Amino acid sequence: MEWVAVVQQLNRDLFAIEMVRSGLAHQQSAIHSIPLVDPATGAPVSKEEFKDLASALGIIEQVGLEALIGLVSNAIETFSIRLDRHLSEKWEPFTKPRDDIRFADRVRQFRAVNNVFKHQEGYVERASSRSARFLVENGYFKDETYLKNLSADRIIPSFEHALFETFAHLYDLSFKTAGLPGCFDGVQGEGLILKMKEMAVYQIVEPTLFGKRHE
Repeated sequence: MEWVAVVQQLNRDLFAIEMVRSGLAHQQSAIHSIPLVDPATGAPVSKEEFKDLASALGIIEQVGLEALIGLVSNAIETFSIRLDRHLSEKWEPFTKPRDDIRFADRVRQFRAVNNVFKHQEGYVERASSRSARFLVENGYFKDETYLKNLSADRIIPSFEHALFETFAHLYDLSFKTAGLPGCFDGVQGEGLILKMKEMAVYQIVEPTLFGKRHE
């Protein structure tokens, strides 16, 4: 079935993103575990060392988020190409949207933020592009906001939920284009995340890489 080729690519992209998230979380945990007090002398680390640790953590969070947003945006673009190639369905989140399927705005959010990082160096200026205008008009950011001055959780709040809602839109779009019922209809929040991981991630890799699996 041509539909299988579309879904397999979604599985692969979601798995890859989860692997990157796992690696970034490991690095952040390693930095957090560095003691701020010398265990032998009880003396605190110097101000310079403390600043270095904080700087390293900030860089990982910022650069890691940009990389993840780029991966999600690339997955969206690849999905659009495969949907057309294998199911003869032309789709684009802004110009040919499917707003009848849940989480359509999540897809636009990721594409828009990625475009602002990519083409405007992270500066949201409403008049400068369609992506920036979308982010301002839909209340994601105020006009003339520099994303690199914001914390990672301010750029994409509740990142994990946003990520899986984005992929839920893509999966359900592929199902319905193929004339199949949506796989995630009515499933939300943690239930949606778990169901998608079981379908796309846990079949490929040991689940302990991503935290304890719920039975």
